[in-house]
Amino acid sequence: MEIKIRPVQPAEYATTKLVVKQAFAGIEYTDGDEHELIGRLRQEHAYHPEFDVVAQRANGEIIGHALLSEITICDQELTVTALVLAPLAVLPEYQHQGVGGRLIAYLEQAARQAGYPAISILGDPAYYSRFGYQPASNYGIKASFTVPAAYYLLKPLVNDGLSTVKGTIYYQAAFGLN
Repeated sequence: MEIKIRPVQPAEYATTKLVVKQAFAGIEYTDGDEHELIGRLRQEHAYHPEFDVVAQRANGEIIGHALLSEITICDQELTVTALVLAPLAVLPEYQHQGVGGRLIAYLEQAARQAGYPAISILGDPAYYSRFGYQPASNYGIKASFTVPAAYYLLKPLVNDGLSTVKGTIYYQAAFGLN
């Protein structure tokens, strides 16, 4: 299947909201708010439109969406800005065909080029470990909220990108987590 990964256009915001809502419908571990979250994140001062992307089929149909947002990793001595992938969504009929992986690869490359050291994900370790994501606890990093360690994942984008980074991850207000 031929697909193109590209930044979303404002005229497509309603479509991406529907894609995310459909992708998360019936999922076991969801708060049911992912489709609303993207709208809140687009209003944040740290919103980066180049990290708000869609997967589009050759016929123009948008079948997937992914968004990276800034987070901070803090300890007593250092604060580092990194990114979080939330949400990653693919329409159910197009799942298990590599679309999610293509969205992840596109965003990782864009984040690496922009100089970010890492991407965090709260998600299924069986899926995300295929892309090199490991428990954040392996790096001495934890969430600012209660979450099973196996599902709180992190991936450095450059060699030794997290070697001097430890502490707690804090999210933008739109997430409602801190």
